[in-house]
Amino acid sequence: MAKVITMFDQYLFQLGCGHAVVLGRFQNAQSWTNCGKNTDLTATPFRERLVHDLDTATQIDLQEKDKGNTAVRA
Repeated sequence: MAKVITMFDQYLFQLGCGHAVVLGRFQNAQSWTNCGKNTDLTATPFRERLVHDLDTATQIDLQEKDKGNTAVRA
C-alpha cells in the first residue's frame, strides 16, 4: 500500500482573477480574494465548476483507495 497526495492538494481551480489555487483550500469557503479581486464561490459559473471539480477529485481519490493506496494531504 502506497501513500499518494490527495487530488484536493493537486487539482487547480481557476479564480475570477485568472489565478489558480489548489482545490483543498476552498473547503467550506463561500468566497475567495486573490490579487484584490473577490470570487464568489456560490455564484455561477464558479459554484457549478467547484461542485464538478470537488466531485472529480473525490472520485480520483476513491479510485486510489480501491487500488489499496491511501490519499493524504500534502
